[in-house]
Amino acid sequence: MKINTKILILGSGGREHAFAWSLVNDENVATVYCSPGNGGTDAIAKNVDLDVSNHQSIIEFVKTNNIDLTIVGPEAPLADGIVDSFQKVGLPVFGPDKYASQLESSKLFARDMMADYNVPSPKYYACKNRDEVDLVKVALELPLVLKADGLAAGKGVIVCTTEAEYEAGLTTMFDKNAFGDAGAKVSVEDCLIGEELSVFAVCDGDDYVILNTAQDHKRAYDGDKGPNTGGMGAYSPTPLSTDDIMEKTKSTIIEPTLKAMRDVGHPFVGFLYVGLMVVDGEPFVIEFNVRMGDPETQVVLPLLETSLFELLWNATHGKIKDSTVKISQKTAVTVVLAAEGYPNSYPKGMEISGLEDDGLVFHAGTKKVDDKMVTCGGRVLNVVGFGNDLKSAIDDAYRIVEGVNFEGKFYRKDIGQKGLNRD
Repeated sequence: MKINTKILILGSGGREHAFAWSLVNDENVATVYCSPGNGGTDAIAKNVDLDVSNHQSIIEFVKTNNIDLTIVGPEAPLADGIVDSFQKVGLPVFGPDKYASQLESSKLFARDMMADYNVPSPKYYACKNRDEVDLVKVALELPLVLKADGLAAGKGVIVCTTEAEYEAGLTTMFDKNAFGDAGAKVSVEDCLIGEELSVFAVCDGDDYVILNTAQDHKRAYDGDKGPNTGGMGAYSPTPLSTDDIMEKTKSTIIEPTLKAMRDVGHPFVGFLYVGLMVVDGEPFVIEFNVRMGDPETQVVLPLLETSLFELLWNATHGKIKDSTVKISQKTAVTVVLAAEGYPNSYPKGMEISGLEDDGLVFHAGTKKVDDKMVTCGGRVLNVVGFGNDLKSAIDDAYRIVEGVNFEGKFYRKDIGQKGLNRD
């Protein structure tokens, strides 16, 4: 394995700040670049303004600066085939190729694969218009789930429990075309009732290691009310991840999925995020993501006590079996501080105060303007609290929340309560 390495992280959110934070503290890493990064990464790494959609410009930067490993944070560049571009010129890059990225970029591709390999998942139907969905509704009945087939920034899922929600969902998907090309096809799915669990694996095409588990909070408001967002908070680990659930997840979900990708000649190298619904003690796949979650990364990585670089380097070179994963016994909780109005329209340019105080805060939608940190996104900051148990970690996170301020600061006040209630 290499030492004194140079790393390039592609992306600008809280997930990428967490990557940078972990890697700048890694004894194997000398320099970390982030493109485009944010106000938080600017303080600990080197932000570079590159066009992530221009693969050639990224490759030229990597060659010129002798970058040892490029880590692709968000899903869009993966779906756009940036890994394929790197592979063509023999440059190390961590992430799946364009074909394998369809596990996230096409919900129907993923569902078809799961059906072929008997991966536990809900009943689903592919639909292109209102009439087809209406026919499926007769078969599935309410509640059901409408999912835009393509990428929709984590917001292309509409749960329909009532006739009114169903009609509103159809209007959003087809009449308003809210998700653009991503909603040209829709996966209409049986709505599973249970508890959500996210499992994160680092894969090298053949083998994998589990990083940790987490539970996300997708809805905008307390009590899981309101519209879906990119995520309003998370905690790790979760009491749902029993030994039995984890063994079933490995044997019936992760391993068949890696086999499916090998069978079609596109071995899956990268983060595999398995979004599960646990129903009566059985895990079912709600969705796959082909990158780390945001904000789950912000609680998973701070608990990782082994080298993140070593894991990613070994996975990129087909040697994940050489890696060991050591995880802290503590619990981590992150609370997203969002701009007023998120996930819809929101103001920008609000000055942020309190960042100099004690506590781990990952930046998401921030930038530095005239020596001041200001908001420039919907999800602005992710504060992270720690404790020997979930309750103390929640208390620590909300202590930090109170000290960080900007005009219109909005956040959920019940992050982690589902875990407490389960205990």
